[in-house]
Amino acid sequence: MQSRRNITVIVASVFIGLLFAGAIVILVRGFLQFSEVESALRQTRAQLETLYGRKPFPSQANLKREKENIASIQQDLVELQGALGAAQVEPVGQSPAVFINQFFETQKELLSRARSAGVAVAKNYDFSFGRHMGGNLPASHDVPRLTQQLKIVELLCGILYKAGVSKLSGLARQEFEVDSSVAVVAKPAFPGRSAEQELKNVNDPNAGMVPPGQLYGRWHFVLQFSGRESAVMNVLNGLAKSQVFMVVTRLTLEGDEKLFERKEVTVAAKAGEEPLAVKAPPVAKDYRVVCGRDALMNVRLELDVYQFAKPLAADAAKKPGGVN
Repeated sequence: MQSRRNITVIVASVFIGLLFAGAIVILVRGFLQFSEVESALRQTRAQLETLYGRKPFPSQANLKREKENIASIQQDLVELQGALGAAQVEPVGQSPAVFINQFFETQKELLSRARSAGVAVAKNYDFSFGRHMGGNLPASHDVPRLTQQLKIVELLCGILYKAGVSKLSGLARQEFEVDSSVAVVAKPAFPGRSAEQELKNVNDPNAGMVPPGQLYGRWHFVLQFSGRESAVMNVLNGLAKSQVFMVVTRLTLEGDEKLFERKEVTVAAKAGEEPLAVKAPPVAKDYRVVCGRDALMNVRLELDVYQFAKPLAADAAKKPGGVN
C-alpha cells in the first residue's frame, strides 16, 4: 500500500511539474512576443512623430515642377492669343482729316463693288458713319478705333457681296465717339419701306476695347439685308470661314414669298349632283417643307467681332519650361 501511494505521489508531482514548466514556457513566449510588438510599436510611433514633425511644404521639388507647369500654361495662352488675334483688324493711328478721306474712298469703293456684284444699295449710303459725312472731324483719340470699325464694315460688306445677297438694307455699329451720348438712327439704305426696321447705332464708349486683365473685347454690328436662302447660307458660311473671329448672336428671318397655300380640289359628287370645288385643309406642320425652296428672305443678323488682347513681348519670348 505504501509503495502504491508513493507512486501516485510521484506521478502527481511529475504532472504538476510539467504543468508549471508549460506555464513558464507559455509565459516566456508571451513575454517575448509582447516585447517584439512593443518594440515595433515604439518604432512606428517614432516614425509617425518624425513625419508629423517635418515641414514638407513648400517642397522645392514641387515648387520647381509647378513653376514649370505655370510657365508652360502661360506659353500656351500666349500662343493661343497670338493665333486668335493674328488676322484681327487693329486700330490705325492717323489724323482725323486722313480718316475722313479714307471713309469717302471706302464708301465709294463699297458702292462700286455693290453695283458690280448686283447688290442693291441706296445711293450715297453712309454705312452707319453718317455723323461724319457733314464735314465735322472726329476727335483725334477716336480716329484709331473709327478706322478699325471702317475696315470691319468693309470686311462684312465684302462677305455679303460675295454671298450673293440681293439688297443691303442697313448696317449699324456701336458708336463710342466723345460726342455720341445719344443713340443715332442709322439712315436706312432704302427709306420708306415698312418691311425694313430702322437700325440704331448704339452708344458704347468701351466698344471694341479689351478691359484690363481680360483676354478680349467685342465689337457689335447689325446687318439687315435681303436674299435667297442660298445667299443667307453663304453669308453664314462666309462669316464662319473669315480669319477674323466673329460670332453670330442673333438671326431673324422673314419670308416674302408664300411657301404654302391651299389648293382648289374637286370633290366627287353623288349621282345627280354637281361637283363642288372646295379648298383642301392645310397640310400638317410635320409635313410642311421649311427649307430648300431657296425663297427670298429679309434678314436681320447681329454679330460680335472679337478683339483679342495682344500678348506682351516678354511673354511672347518665353519658352515652355522657362521660369522668371
